[in-house]
Amino acid sequence: MSKAVVIGGGPTGLATAMLLAQQGLQVVVLDRDGAAPDEAVRAWDDWERRSVAQFRQVHFLQPCGRAVLEERLPEVADQLVAAGAVRFNLAEHLARNLPQGSEDVDFSAFETLTTCRRPVLEFGFAAAARSCPDVEIRHDSPVSELVTGPEVIDGVPHVIGVKTKSGETVSGELIVDAAGRRTPVPALVEAAGGRRPPERSEDIGFVYNTRYYRAPHPPEYRADLLSAVGSFSVLTVPGDDDCWSVTLYHSPNDKAMRKVRDPEVFDRVVRSLPLHAHWVEGEAITDVISMASTANTTRQFVVDGRPCATGLVPVGDAWGFTNPSIGRGITLGLKHAVAVTDSISGIVDRPAAMANSWDEVTQMQAAPWHDATVAFDRLRGPEVEAHRLGRPDPHDPEDPNVAGARAFYTASHHDARVLAWFSEVRSCYSLPMDVLTRPGVFERVIEVALANPPYSTPGPDRSQLEALLV
Repeated sequence: MSKAVVIGGGPTGLATAMLLAQQGLQVVVLDRDGAAPDEAVRAWDDWERRSVAQFRQVHFLQPCGRAVLEERLPEVADQLVAAGAVRFNLAEHLARNLPQGSEDVDFSAFETLTTCRRPVLEFGFAAAARSCPDVEIRHDSPVSELVTGPEVIDGVPHVIGVKTKSGETVSGELIVDAAGRRTPVPALVEAAGGRRPPERSEDIGFVYNTRYYRAPHPPEYRADLLSAVGSFSVLTVPGDDDCWSVTLYHSPNDKAMRKVRDPEVFDRVVRSLPLHAHWVEGEAITDVISMASTANTTRQFVVDGRPCATGLVPVGDAWGFTNPSIGRGITLGLKHAVAVTDSISGIVDRPAAMANSWDEVTQMQAAPWHDATVAFDRLRGPEVEAHRLGRPDPHDPEDPNVAGARAFYTASHHDARVLAWFSEVRSCYSLPMDVLTRPGVFERVIEVALANPPYSTPGPDRSQLEALLV
């Protein structure tokens, strides 16, 4: 039986391990951190993952991610439900507030399972992986070196295993890098004599400030999950154990908004939002947890047709990651894991073919989603700065990309069919252009958008905001 080694025990790494086990491989997962507790109720208080900077930040599984789990890894979905994840359908909530209601549009595909607290979300993956007979998880096992064997492509190292910091060697026909955005593997490839995978980065950063609350009943949704309010945005996510989260995020240049790290100021700003004020009416169970995001980045593991190494493939954030501004990270990691494991099924013993297959499926299926996510930041980032500085619209409103995105957003707040199309994109089922180029879609979007005023979330203007930040 072929053996695979997965570096990294987060959701994407564990999902990849279970998918490979389904294909008949024996899989060893090497995780840098300690094991999850035995019970989900202990995950938030007792589990530390020092290698995951965003471990206490809010996380959201998009509906497409839920669909991937229920189709390919139902045991994870079952464990999430057992851990207290709630079923939630934003589109159905929003449709109730439309002028014509839902108009008999089917929104069932947009249901998801959400925990909001990442330790509980990760617990679901860990519990499922621990029960998988062909997956072995070794904790406290950071990887320090790649083990190479005879080259299959001249001048390209062929990876046949890894060494951990404890000195243990773990061999495999396939090595998967699922160690996330901080992965050590690119440097280890270089140390093994290969070309360090080139990086492409675009820094459109945000600062995230999250507070968790609890009450017997979750707050009512009166606005989008993520709402833009001038120079900041507010994100509200329901979760497990009667918990929910509220996140305010802003530009790292906005020194005044740093005041929201004070819990009293945080709550005061949220209470100034007519559609969100009720989200801070529960019992606050944490202070404000802050995190600055990193640059949107991809790593090129095949350059001009030559892999940087054979026998090794990256998945999820180890290949490419974006700001968590629209909550796609885990879902896109799952989509990439499925695409990669399907593409290399049956060719693990052909390293050169495996590298080419990985590159093809990544460029065709993962890269467009990364680019679409970065495109959102390119639109929103300059808007945040313009509102902060009191400057005019930073975008050309006649630019088709700008006008199209704004029309789609506005129309989704007035028409049920457009809301369903918009939800396809928001839920990570379909890329924007794949939806808008369908017959009749663009025309209806424009018709609805022109018949209604541009939609904006009510809230304080910049001067009013600054008065709250005291």
